[in-house]
Amino acid sequence: MEIAIRKVKAGQEEAFVAARAALIRLLKAQDGVEKDWEFQSFFTMPEPDDTDVFVGMTRYDSLATVGRISEQLMASPEAVAFFSTFDMKAFVMVTAADGQPFKLEDVIQDDGQVLEVAVRTPKAGMEDQFQTLRDGFFGKVAEQPGYIMDREFVDVQSGANVVLIAWESREAFMQALGVLQTTPEMGAFFGGIDAQAYQALVRTTNQ
Repeated sequence: MEIAIRKVKAGQEEAFVAARAALIRLLKAQDGVEKDWEFQSFFTMPEPDDTDVFVGMTRYDSLATVGRISEQLMASPEAVAFFSTFDMKAFVMVTAADGQPFKLEDVIQDDGQVLEVAVRTPKAGMEDQFQTLRDGFFGKVAEQPGYIMDREFVDVQSGANVVLIAWESREAFMQALGVLQTTPEMGAFFGGIDAQAYQALVRTTNQ
């Protein structure tokens, strides 16, 4: 699954929406595209974004399909126009860390649900502690009301650790965040990672 975290350039909001719709129409017409989603960020940390951030997620039937479609589309006028309207905060191509199938549509079924996405790597010298620190923190995450699931992925290009966390609502997410920020487990885990990107999202349209 491809995850693209895009920060709209100032003054490019309308151009972004129009160019995105044109490119997504082209993308969905390609063989091997199984499912495509668009999310809008409503929260990040430590500092808020100063322009809109949208996250596109696309599931393909194989990595070979990704290569073929990228080669076909990246030089297209639609892609050139779209990529000129935003800055890429992160772009990853992920597979589930446990090797098991994952279908996002089985998790996010309602526009009111929240999906967190984080791209991070262990700090130098902390690689061996990553899983232990993660288990401690995510054990606390799973205890919070409104928690649906969390799933770890690996970026096939960089090896970065990518996580998706789902919540029943914004309210549940914000309440959980307030609780988790006071826990030593969160402090310990965040102290052991370098985060490339983090967004909390709700589903939107790319039409």
